[in-house]
Amino acid sequence: MVVFSGSKITKSNNIQPLYENNVLAFSVSLNVSWSWYSKKDGIVIWTFTNRSFLQSTVILFRNGYYFGNAYFPIYLQNGVTNWAKKLSPLIDKGVEQNSMPLAILDFGNGNRIVAFIFTLAGGQKWSVLEGGFSEFMPPSNVALFDVNYEHSGQFCIGYDPKQVRDWDDQTNSDMKGYSPNPSTFDTIELSVPSTAPYVKLFKFDFVQNSPCTNQINNMGLENKSSDDLEEIIGRIINRIRSI
Repeated sequence: MVVFSGSKITKSNNIQPLYENNVLAFSVSLNVSWSWYSKKDGIVIWTFTNRSFLQSTVILFRNGYYFGNAYFPIYLQNGVTNWAKKLSPLIDKGVEQNSMPLAILDFGNGNRIVAFIFTLAGGQKWSVLEGGFSEFMPPSNVALFDVNYEHSGQFCIGYDPKQVRDWDDQTNSDMKGYSPNPSTFDTIELSVPSTAPYVKLFKFDFVQNSPCTNQINNMGLENKSSDDLEEIIGRIINRIRSI
């Protein structure tokens, strides 16, 4: 399994690219490194190692955002990943088959995002593939952060339709995100340390700490957003100009 995201997102967040193998490890127990799996295809191997005897969970920041926050609606819809229900060590099926779950990250003050989490047992080593890089845009600004369990429950999670449009534009595909948008999911929420930057890639993504209500379901995010309205208005203007 290859998760294709990597450097396809170009949001800088005022972070200067550092194209090195160095990793800022804000984790007590885990570290991570990357190497090329296929440089010509832009695929890297992420290798996580738990140096302690205790189970630990981390999130991975690279290229200006958290692994899994981009395109998670597509990953969910197409069986690439699922929601974490508890913190369990990742199962090692081999680097080409490994996958990790999604969870909600709580940065405080109502700031939440969705991203992959990596839980390793004491002494465990585990690897996964990620695509979307290139020789000129490899993993950069890599940092690892410990996260802690807060609670589990039902959450209303909606995504900006721009996520899907961006994916299709970059991959020349026509894949779909989950529907309805938003939907209620059972998963866990984890607290993020203050050292971790809060990065929200898509304006209309949201996480509510309760099930979706009829009012929220009627928002119709799968059909509406400011980007959609701008696109419609642009088409109308172009049509008028062509007459």
